[in-house]
Amino acid sequence: MQVVAVLNHNAIIAKSKEGEWVLIKKGIGFKRKIGDSINEREVESVYQKI
Repeated sequence: MQVVAVLNHNAIIAKSKEGEWVLIKKGIGFKRKIGDSINEREVESVYQKI
């Protein structure tokens, strides 16, 4: 997954082959930039963006 937008330190929007997702975990957005890759194992909660 790749970062599309950083919402805050605890939430980001990421893009994968299946679509866009909102990923939530404490500190997941800290020092992240658009285009950074995210390992799915790092994520606590995943919500599909509609």
